[in-house]
Amino acid sequence: MYDLITPNARAMYSQSAFVEAYQSIWRDLELQSLKWEQKEVSTHGTTVLFNYDLTFTSANLGQFTDSNRLIRFVPSAEGMRIAWSLMDIFEDWTSGTRLRVEYTLPPRGNIYDSQGHALATQDGTAVAIYLARNRIPDEGRCIDELKALLGRDVSDLAEFFGQYNPDTEFFVGNTDYEILQTHAQVLQSVCRPTNLIEHSTRRYFGSIAPHLIGYVGSVPAEQADQFRDYPSDALVGLMGIESSWEAQLRGTIGSRFSLFSLTNDPIRVIAEQPSIPGQDIYLTIDRELQQSIVQAFADAYALAESTWASTSLGAAAVVLDVNTGAVLAMVSYPGFDPEVFNPHNLYFDPLQQIQSYQLDPRRPMLNHVTQAQLPLGSVFKLISSIGGADSGVVPINTTFACNDKWYGEEFGDSLPYRTDWYTGGRGMIDGKQAIIYSCNPYYWQLAVSLDAIDPNLLPKYASLFGLGQYTGINGVEEEPGFIPSPLALQNSGQTWSLPFTLNLVIGQGEVMVNPLQVVRMVAAIANGGNLFTPYVVQQVARPNEAPSFVSTPEFSALDVNPEVLAEVRDAMCKVTTEGTAEFIFSEWYVFQTDEPLICGKTGTAQSSETQPPHAWFVSFAPADNPEIAVVVVVENSCEGSEVAAPLARRIYEIYYDLPQSEWPPLWETGCTPLEVGYDY
Repeated sequence: MYDLITPNARAMYSQSAFVEAYQSIWRDLELQSLKWEQKEVSTHGTTVLFNYDLTFTSANLGQFTDSNRLIRFVPSAEGMRIAWSLMDIFEDWTSGTRLRVEYTLPPRGNIYDSQGHALATQDGTAVAIYLARNRIPDEGRCIDELKALLGRDVSDLAEFFGQYNPDTEFFVGNTDYEILQTHAQVLQSVCRPTNLIEHSTRRYFGSIAPHLIGYVGSVPAEQADQFRDYPSDALVGLMGIESSWEAQLRGTIGSRFSLFSLTNDPIRVIAEQPSIPGQDIYLTIDRELQQSIVQAFADAYALAESTWASTSLGAAAVVLDVNTGAVLAMVSYPGFDPEVFNPHNLYFDPLQQIQSYQLDPRRPMLNHVTQAQLPLGSVFKLISSIGGADSGVVPINTTFACNDKWYGEEFGDSLPYRTDWYTGGRGMIDGKQAIIYSCNPYYWQLAVSLDAIDPNLLPKYASLFGLGQYTGINGVEEEPGFIPSPLALQNSGQTWSLPFTLNLVIGQGEVMVNPLQVVRMVAAIANGGNLFTPYVVQQVARPNEAPSFVSTPEFSALDVNPEVLAEVRDAMCKVTTEGTAEFIFSEWYVFQTDEPLICGKTGTAQSSETQPPHAWFVSFAPADNPEIAVVVVVENSCEGSEVAAPLARRIYEIYYDLPQSEWPPLWETGCTPLEVGYDY
């Protein structure tokens, strides 16, 4: 091409400048193809004028046509050549003008709950609360009020307050205008804010679901190429739904290809692609249920501050529709304020707040529902019972001794004996009673039988029910965990032996799961054997338009004997009436006039020899026609029945709109002492 322009043009433009002019246009417009159409050819003296239209297909501007373009052929010593300049690429483009591609972001889509209540809105109105400690009459009461208003932990707020001098004004958080009205009088009397400022922002409904919804922020430097067509000041999704559904939320970015003078005066618009507003995301979670569970955790941790809450490194609760896989609530505790990552936030030192999240041993940025890696403890016995009975190796009516000690050396155990958590012993019991009373010796004997037939049986059934693997949830970061198996150990250079099965059968050893996997497993037991893929996005749509996406439940029908699942369900229902959780539920059933009947399983999973256990309670209800599955885990706390079961109880009260019962007194006095090796 360069050889075809006149000698004069070559004198004005070097070959590198000529090539760069074309290549810069190709890059800036992200051109995909060019198509030309010949128009008139005419002569003026010795000059030949060639008219044509050129159609551009651009990734960022779509398709546009630049009409009546002109090429001038003139005679030269080398023959007919093109009298070329920058204007041959685009009219009016000279060394004194500039071509520029500009991008405009459309309004970002909103995020709503299943009832259409806002969870994240664009340009929503928030009220920023500013305080000064020397104005607060009673700091303790003020923190209690803010706990309810902002959904933040008491200890977190107390630590936050402690960063500031008495006379320093500081931003403590945002709240909705409507919520503020219900708290305004008390807030004024116990906190005496220095300022309440309304402002527009990407507004989140408190900090009730930050791990799920995520947050927006400036484009990270390491992701600049990914967001190349965004304006320099754009805010993009960086976590959760905000990130995974970024393309839908952002809409179609508008672009304009224009010519400007050196003083930035517009000369002409060559092509323009209008922006299209982002789509709204409708989630499956219920805002009120989610908010109430967050409040329940905040209340629980405040009440147990001197006992289990002082050692707990986090907690999680998840509520699942057992017949669809829709996630109705997903709470990871403690939470964080998503607005601190927005560069338009009102924190005086947002980097300090972010750093405090990163350094907090409770890992508030971690989604404890999908990313925690925890031993399952006795909850795994549900899988052990199903595996034993469904395989036919240990039918559910098989009886074994449930004594306080189990002697396994004769079977190949590496220990002379193992000790049950219940020191009294229960004599001969069957498989259903083993679930009800969570008898370790029964399961150790079951493990011997399974291991003798096939060491892969337990790992197989754990995998069948989705443990130790990705759940397939869309839009939420998750970790798969790990279920030990002969093959997994072989790959790591170890050899499987009976002690591995003895640990696995009670959910200890190297077992690592997350609560979302567990609630999925419980739902499959409750619904008769359908393992659903959990989902949180119900539909995606713009206002007054047909949805571009609608979720449909997906599941795999498990090849498990339905009679076995029925027996396990029946045993779970008796856990709360005569088993390990009876002392938590007996008075509660009287208080609630026996409705609904909760079917569950406790778990107290050993985390290490130096830290308190993880408290698990998994459940479904109602017993006769299961609707929801609820899983609660409180890390490094107490027994599952003592801590997780009361929290699950509160979740059922919220869900079924029941009167709320009192928290257990033991939360203020201390938990049952545990020995190393416990599991129930």
